Amino acid sequence: MTASFPELIALYLASLQARRSSAGHVQERRRVLERFAEHVAREGVSDPRGVNEAHVASFVRALASEVSVRTGRPLAAGTRAAQVCALKRFFEHLERRGLLLVNPARDVPLPRRSRLPRALGQAQVRRLLEAPSDEAPLGQRARALLELLYGTGLRLMECVRLDLVDLDLDTGTLLVRDGKGKKDRYVPIPGRARAALETYLRTGRGALTERHDDGALFVARHGRRLSAMSVRVLVKSWGRKVGVKVTTHVLRHSYATHLLQGGADVRHVQRLLGHKDLATTALYTKVDTRALAEVLRRCHPRERPRKGDKGRAR
Repeated sequence: MTASFPELIALYLASLQARRSSAGHVQERRRVLERFAEHVAREGVSDPRGVNEAHVASFVRALASEVSVRTGRPLAAGTRAAQVCALKRFFEHLERRGLLLVNPARDVPLPRRSRLPRALGQAQVRRLLEAPSDEAPLGQRARALLELLYGTGLRLMECVRLDLVDLDLDTGTLLVRDGKGKKDRYVPIPGRARAALETYLRTGRGALTERHDDGALFVARHGRRLSAMSVRVLVKSWGRKVGVKVTTHVLRHSYATHLLQGGADVRHVQRLLGHKDLATTALYTKVDTRALAEVLRRCHPRERPRKGDKGRAR
């Protein structure tokens, strides 16, 4: 008995939905798997059980030569790795269900990321966070938002989904609902972020919710929840004002990197970021090591050249 790609893709996606995966995650997996099905169909394969490692490797090579419609540049290694990972998970599912004897994607390596996460310097962060004035409602909102993003390392959508009930300023904690993997977590709110939130909630938010209030923490002028696009634009525009190229994700990277530079344990950072896999958090240790290596090069007495060393073999 044969099974078509659409049938088995539908079964797999149904299993993701049963595990409470987000609609966006399920849709992204659908796009990748349908593209892969189209790719192997051109090679005469219509049944997933006819896929071998060479077919998967061929798809990976095709991704390497693909250009992003949005940027006009080749797909980033992280984007390609996510698509290959989606294939691996799909075939693992079929193997567990006994629909495949061998997972053809098991030994196909993920595309390597060429760059480590980019983090801002601490002076850049200070300029950014101190830029909004807290005298007007929109300035109070901007400062509270920037302080919270950097002070807690929240993902963009985690921040957008925050409600007033998720915030406990008395204890200085924040409940992050439905993080990655649909998991909730509590994170501490640093003092400066807490003070900025208190100012925003005391006067700024009330001025923005005179006509409507749906309980969202961060609201737009009309009182409705601030959208993800609005948060992106707000962060980038304040960055431009102080000469700092920044996104919400860069603030998250900076939060993690600065914690590690300050001596935080990588497993504590893992909990704060909501990472399931410690290897993901370990990327930031590489950033920190790179920074420390530069400090060593500049400051260690054995690294500074001595008189007479010029031309001497080292």
